[in-house]
Amino acid sequence: MTAAPRELRPTPPEATVDIREFMSKVGRHKWLIIAVAAFMIVLAAIYSYSRPSVYQATAQFLVRPTLVQPLQANPFDTVSMPTEMQLVTSAQVANIARGTIGGTLQDVLDGVSVSNPANTQILDISYSAHTPQAAQAGAQAFAEAYQTFKHDQALGTIKSYSDTIRAQIADLDGQIASLNTQIAASAAGSPEEQSLTEERNSLDTARLASQNQLATVATLSSDPGQVVEDAQRPTSPVSPKHKLDLALGLLLGLVAGVVLASLRDQARDRIQDPPLVARSLGAPILGSIPRAHRLHVGSAHLASVDEPRGLAAEAYRTFRTNFLAVCKESKAKTILVTSARPGEGKTSTAANLAVALAQAGRSVVLVSADLRNPRIHAVFGIGNEQGLGQVLEGTLPLDEAIVETDLPDLHILPSGPVAAIDEPVELLQSDRMDEVLQECCRSDFVIIDAPPIFPVADSLSNRSVAGSSEDSSTGCRALGVRAATAEPTTVGVVCLPGGCSGETTGRWTAFPRIVGNPPTPDPRRACIRRRHGYVDGRRQRTARAGRPSSWVNLSSPQMEGSP
Repeated sequence: MTAAPRELRPTPPEATVDIREFMSKVGRHKWLIIAVAAFMIVLAAIYSYSRPSVYQATAQFLVRPTLVQPLQANPFDTVSMPTEMQLVTSAQVANIARGTIGGTLQDVLDGVSVSNPANTQILDISYSAHTPQAAQAGAQAFAEAYQTFKHDQALGTIKSYSDTIRAQIADLDGQIASLNTQIAASAAGSPEEQSLTEERNSLDTARLASQNQLATVATLSSDPGQVVEDAQRPTSPVSPKHKLDLALGLLLGLVAGVVLASLRDQARDRIQDPPLVARSLGAPILGSIPRAHRLHVGSAHLASVDEPRGLAAEAYRTFRTNFLAVCKESKAKTILVTSARPGEGKTSTAANLAVALAQAGRSVVLVSADLRNPRIHAVFGIGNEQGLGQVLEGTLPLDEAIVETDLPDLHILPSGPVAAIDEPVELLQSDRMDEVLQECCRSDFVIIDAPPIFPVADSLSNRSVAGSSEDSSTGCRALGVRAATAEPTTVGVVCLPGGCSGETTGRWTAFPRIVGNPPTPDPRRACIRRRHGYVDGRRQRTARAGRPSSWVNLSSPQMEGSP
């Protein structure tokens, strides 16, 4: 809808995530998202159920301190659980375990794992295998192998110290024997004898101390710990986790579906939500028209006449209310209804808006300015033998071209024969077009059904633009630039659903689709007469004598007694 000129700039996208837009996108592409999620679940199921089952058994081992200095006051080292965990998975322990479970060293090491519960000296030694029996045997074998390794390590330490002490005692025995020989050879009571005797006594004392050390080492414990819980045979595999795999597949599928839906929207370059259209055009949403009844799909129809109690008629009345409010503020009178591309519902919008305004007591002139593909005359069932084209060419007065209707406030200016118009662009850009619009402005509103913007240049010639229902983001931006060039102002947008009136527009709707049986004809409803005959919703092609009537009965349902 148009008012005072202003520049149109697409509103930049907001940085924050709009939950409503996101949910709307999910709703539009729900079948795509469901299909992608189902595909990912199938892949996850194939991956999960094709993997071999893995069982795991665990044995618990209580670690005791390691004997390191048998001759010290505290011969045992402080337990370091990280060190003990590394020992369990060492090659030395694995080689001992291989004697029980078999297999290569690498295979055995790949199956074992160890953990340490917090604040304990217990090792959880686990072993994984493809059968429950192998898992149980592996865990038990590693626990026992670790115990054997630690026991052998302690025995080695004791043996090493014992051998050292025995060697010291043997050396002392040799020295004592040598001194005894020397004492026997020396003179009794001589100083030499006394010196040798004292030295022998010192060696005897050292030998006695070594014997005491040997006895102490022999009493030390070589127990490195014990298995406090044997490995049990597992009853169910730990891998693969089918439920987890399927859940991850579902999650990845949903994420991939949403991403694919976003990419699809970007690739199609479409604006799917009315709020986005409004932001792109810098104008409010004046109305959202629901889908037409299935009987009217494929042809533009007058909702207020064909289905006066339908949702579409109510939507057009709401649109009319919003439209009047905007026009009151903007002082707009000449309203050009256009679209970015053909087949988006501009003719239906212009016709229904004109009827709604006329039913509200506003005088309206509906101008069919789409000189290349006029449809207004077909919507109202009137002839198109003469009209705007002939008026602009100067061969026909405006008063003779305007068609009156049974609605006193509605007048129609058809386009005239298309074949007779050579240069529609030049005609629409002529000064005569300005004069025609000025003469029509004697009414409250002039509604112009204009050509679409993109395929042809006709719309650039118009002086006012009412608004457009365009579902392409590129289209909205280009529409804003073109409209600004012709100095209009877009003050409102009408959103039409795909499939309405046989025209493809935005794929949104603010109203539910009408389903079920066709509406029952209202006995109070006045019959509708058009030039070629249109009675009770059924076109009659019978010829009439004389000149066809130029009157169209578009009375509301409340007007009883109409012929």
